Amino acid sequence: MVQAQAQSNFFRPTQARIDLRALKSNVSLAQSLLKGSGQLIPIVKANAYGHGSLEIALLLKEMGIASLGVATVEEALILRQGGFDGRILILGGPMEAPVEVLQDFALEPCLFEMASLEGLEKNLKKPLGVSIKVDTGMGRLGFWPEDLDLVLKKLKASSVLKLKSVFSHLASAENPKSEAVLKQREVFEKVRKQVQKFFPSSPCFHLVNSAALMAGQMQDADWARPGLMLYGVAPERTLPRTQALEPVMSFTTKIFSLKKIPRGQAVSYGGTWVALRDSRVAILPVGYADGYRRHLSNQGEVWIDGKLCPVVGRVCMDLTLVDVTDLKSAHLGQEVELWGKNLPVEKVAEQAGTIAYELLCGVGLRVPRVYTN
Repeated sequence: MVQAQAQSNFFRPTQARIDLRALKSNVSLAQSLLKGSGQLIPIVKANAYGHGSLEIALLLKEMGIASLGVATVEEALILRQGGFDGRILILGGPMEAPVEVLQDFALEPCLFEMASLEGLEKNLKKPLGVSIKVDTGMGRLGFWPEDLDLVLKKLKASSVLKLKSVFSHLASAENPKSEAVLKQREVFEKVRKQVQKFFPSSPCFHLVNSAALMAGQMQDADWARPGLMLYGVAPERTLPRTQALEPVMSFTTKIFSLKKIPRGQAVSYGGTWVALRDSRVAILPVGYADGYRRHLSNQGEVWIDGKLCPVVGRVCMDLTLVDVTDLKSAHLGQEVELWGKNLPVEKVAEQAGTIAYELLCGVGLRVPRVYTN
């Protein structure tokens, strides 16, 4: 399957290949770690971490996934208007969306402050499912546990707000035995009991993200919100089951120019790399406008014909230069892997001084996503 938009963009060879078979494998792994009647709420925000939210959502629907999580109302509308008819949680809340939009498209906003809750209740004309976020230690969005009784009383008395789930977010899940994680889990268990006093036939609860799921921290019947692991990347390489993940995105391009660089010649903006010997440089049609970070200038590597070749000079908006002096087989039109199955995105992220999340989410819109398998 090739994204329709992408077909008109093949004049430039830079693309993000999305391996749907690998995605299915990662989803199956996540499902195998659930307990009891628990289900997955795959996170497809930020264009499914750069992989294409609608295409990923429709594949998940084919796999029987009934609930998805996004960050914004706009992201939810892309899925709903594209044919996903399951449950969509808006983790970032309703923001300024009219209640008619939430109702007409059957969207489930997550509430984390009283003003949003009261505003929705005032303006809704018919019942709407909502989720409640509780801050168990992240120090970000969410009701504090000590304020939860008032929230629950309002929900219990409301004729239009229907509580579907209660959740929180772990701040340090990649360290599953840390004091911070243990404390958050302890607080969440107290929250569970607090909620069940008001709603005996309780809504679903979800705390576990990718890292916690991989660490085997599921509770019976709880749901899980995996994100990064579904795309084949572990939040922390030391987590169990990391080796079982399969990378879904391969960010590739092709050599479109080869240039001989004499000893002493500088290349690219600012002349930050100077050839110490007579060299050969491959010029790639990819740059920071495509999501290949400028921080990789003189730091990154790419994979060509089984060999790592260093990035030389500054990464430009549309072009990147790599030294192929020692790769005699380098030729015009040769495929280059920027990251993927041979060169893990985690390694590239380290070279760029960032995290894999940022690289995946940052792949530009002018890069076509090509879906395989």
